[in-house]
Amino acid sequence: MAMIVVFSVIKELAGTTHTPGVEYPLFLALSFVAYNMFKNIVFKSMDAFSANKALFVYKQVLPFDTLISRFIIEISLSSIVFTLLLFIGWYIGLEIRCDNILGVLLGFLWIAIFGFSLGIFFAVLSFFYENFGKVVKLIFLPMFFLSALFYSVESLPPFAREIIVYNPVVNFMELIHGEFFLTLDTFYVDYMYMVFWTLVPLFLGLWLYKSSQRKIIMS
Repeated sequence: MAMIVVFSVIKELAGTTHTPGVEYPLFLALSFVAYNMFKNIVFKSMDAFSANKALFVYKQVLPFDTLISRFIIEISLSSIVFTLLLFIGWYIGLEIRCDNILGVLLGFLWIAIFGFSLGIFFAVLSFFYENFGKVVKLIFLPMFFLSALFYSVESLPPFAREIIVYNPVVNFMELIHGEFFLTLDTFYVDYMYMVFWTLVPLFLGLWLYKSSQRKIIMS
């Protein structure tokens, strides 16, 4: 909520024009909830094995179970937070009208699965190489500004559009924004690129996990 207020005030003070039919606080709410859910799934997954090593003495508990549980928790928390933000927006008089609710839900679910895919892959690597997790967290610092959270791709200069769409998170943000707001579109969304970034880390992560499950339990 604080981030939404701060960025909304900055936009007002900057005097930038508003996109017709787009409530900017709602635009930010969609962005921050989706991005934080994605980021938290990745970060919590990376720490899942080391934080729950004591549970692995029970044969019923596998390391993969900790990833699933954290994935479900983050989706549940994000759903509650977004519902509360929508209620607050409605209460203060924002025009809340979703163009395609199924498309928005698809976008949220897809970016959560994308985060889970990266989370599995990073979890195994960071368990055996501690510095790898630190590098990943450093990479996520500039990602906040390079993921189209408080601006749309259409608002950027042409040369910047061509570069920023290589960030897979931008495609997810554009999908969610375009499906929610009627005046925005999904022209810059590359669905095959999103599928690639979802499936490749997923298969690599599952392969690494399957290969090292016994070592993770024994360690």
